[in-house]
Amino acid sequence: MTAGLSALAILALATGAFAQQGMGLGRNAQNSPFNAIDTDGNGLVSKSEVAAWSDAVFAAMDADSNGSLTIQEYMAVRMGPGGNGQGGNLARQEERQSAKASRFMAMDLNRDSKVTHEEFTGFAAAQFDRADTGKTGQITRQQWFAVH
Repeated sequence: MTAGLSALAILALATGAFAQQGMGLGRNAQNSPFNAIDTDGNGLVSKSEVAAWSDAVFAAMDADSNGSLTIQEYMAVRMGPGGNGQGGNLARQEERQSAKASRFMAMDLNRDSKVTHEEFTGFAAAQFDRADTGKTGQITRQQWFAVH
C-alpha cells in the first residue's frame, strides 16, 4: 500500500496538474505532459526522461504491485482533462478512454491480457524512437505530439 501511494505521489509530482479542469491543457500549455517529462526543462525530451516517466506511470498504475497491469488497473488511472470525471466534454473523454484502451491492446505484445513493466516501458521507448525522426536522441514537443 505504501509503495502504491509513493508511486502515486511521484506520478503526481511528475505530471503536475494533468487532471485540473478548465485550463485547456493544449499541446503548448505549461502543464502539458511534454513539460512533465522534460525534467531538465530544456524544451527537449530525451529517451532517459521518457524511460523515467514511463517507470513512474507504470508504478502508479500497478495497483497490486505485481509487475503487470490488467486493463482495469490501466484504465483506472485517468490523466488529462476530465481526469477526475468532472470534465464538460463527455464525448471527448469517451474518445480518449477508447484510445487508451486501444493502447493497452497494442502494448500487450503476447496477448495475455496483461501488460508487463517491460511491455509498458518498451512501448514508451518505441514511441520515442518513432518520434525521433532525426535520430538525435532528443525530441521536440512537435515530434512528441506527432506520435501521441
